[in-house]
Amino acid sequence: MSDSGGSSADPGPAEFDPTDIDPSTITPIAGLIVVAFTGAVIGLVGAAASLFAADLGLALVGVGVVVALSSPIAYLRLRRRRKR
Repeated sequence: MSDSGGSSADPGPAEFDPTDIDPSTITPIAGLIVVAFTGAVIGLVGAAASLFAADLGLALVGVGVVVALSSPIAYLRLRRRRKR
């Protein structure tokens, strides 16, 4: 007796192709999240680089902080604009 109730020849779920994303499906909020994560990654790379080149690491950390903090500011502006 089979628990699944179907034949073993049934195809599984369709594979997800990351290159098959329509740009119109990306919402502004998703874009803000991507920007915040990008800033965090730049900051972490800068922290790692500061072990070898202090000036480069400090510059990357600064850029990462600015990029990461620009995302919440943009979110607040977007939310305020939607209320109008």
